[in-house]
Amino acid sequence: MNQNQSTEHLDPDQLNAYIDGELPPAEQQRIEQHLTTCHACTLRVLAATKLKAATARAGQRFTAPPEALARLTAQLHSQSQSQSQPQPEPKKTGRIYSIRPATIHPAAWAALAAAIVLAVSLLTWRQFHQTNTLAAELLDQHLATLSSAATPQVISTDRHTVKPWFQGRLPFSFNLPDAAALPPDTTLKGADLTYLNGQPAALLLFTIHKHEVSIFLTQRSTSPTSPTLIALPTTRAGFTLHTATTPDLRIIAVSDVNPSDLDHLVASLVQAQSPL
Repeated sequence: MNQNQSTEHLDPDQLNAYIDGELPPAEQQRIEQHLTTCHACTLRVLAATKLKAATARAGQRFTAPPEALARLTAQLHSQSQSQSQPQPEPKKTGRIYSIRPATIHPAAWAALAAAIVLAVSLLTWRQFHQTNTLAAELLDQHLATLSSAATPQVISTDRHTVKPWFQGRLPFSFNLPDAAALPPDTTLKGADLTYLNGQPAALLLFTIHKHEVSIFLTQRSTSPTSPTLIALPTTRAGFTLHTATTPDLRIIAVSDVNPSDLDHLVASLVQAQSPL
């Protein structure tokens, strides 16, 4: 990263190399200086570090208990024995013969049972961890916007100023509702370019009755294991998390405002994405 990149966000390669301690000292120092002034990159580094640590513990945390393996082994062994009972001689049907299923050794059944339990456990952990990591990242970023030192990259109540600023900075586009279409006592304050789950996102800042609201807009993923497609908790640490989707976007709102007021704001953003 050269000198004129000091205000730019870290790319995934830089972030991973920094966390793993693989950068030269000068590069490591430049990134550390960048992190002292960039909330978004600091949150990404924190989330990635937590994910690496949790992944390292996953195997131990979700090891199948011996009782479960014993029950599965006994059940599969019983099925194996029933299949190994003497069967009538195969009947000739022209040149085609009926064939008995091959008998699987009990040890193989035990290994298969262990593999099934481990696979299910890891899948459950992955979905749980992704959901909670994403919720924590959303809340962390919202709390960062409440800091007195946080200054939006775009400070404007005019949607015609905020929306064009994102052109060329995001791989997707979105619409903003006109001020008259917003719920009562709701005001657009500004916006930031941020990263959510390693992907670029628009962070829109609103106020509702003097309550701060963070709206995250991301490109909708079609991957069934994407954390943004896994249901987020509706509340966390006293804050409401509201999600909605359009054909192209995922909208996530975070605030301590009355949930019904937050719903109305999200609904107005969804409506703004509808074709005219």
